[in-house]
Amino acid sequence: MPRRDGTTGKDCRQTVITRTGPTSPQVATIGVRLRRLRKERNLTQAELARQIGIQQSDLSRMEKGEYRVSLDNLVKILTALNLQIADFFAGRAEPQAAAQRPLSHEDMQLLHMLRELTPEARQEVQQFVEFKLRRERVERRANEARRSSGDGGS
Repeated sequence: MPRRDGTTGKDCRQTVITRTGPTSPQVATIGVRLRRLRKERNLTQAELARQIGIQQSDLSRMEKGEYRVSLDNLVKILTALNLQIADFFAGRAEPQAAAQRPLSHEDMQLLHMLRELTPEARQEVQQFVEFKLRRERVERRANEARRSSGDGGS
């Protein structure tokens, strides 16, 4: 429940962080894995914490196993790291390859629409998708380069 700030009367929401007693092996394992994944993606704790809306110090404690990671925060972290929760617990550092994932409902809808197009229109769509993929890869590499040459945080 939100508490009232005595000076402004406005609701103040707080992030709920659960402090563990002695670090359990499961909590520590999750934290170690999160740290490794974050570093593999060249993100600092401050960058990731800002993306998911928590304090850097809280993320640090989660990675050390001093705080338990709530399901809500775990989902936010994994979303920022572009990783599905199933992949995280299966020990995969990267999302399952697109060719290995089952087609989603949206994928099937797209394929059905594509089949209705003329061969020429399909070729245009393919060229556009290839263009978008090239552009996203360039942007990803540029972002990774910026992060690695950035502040070099934790």
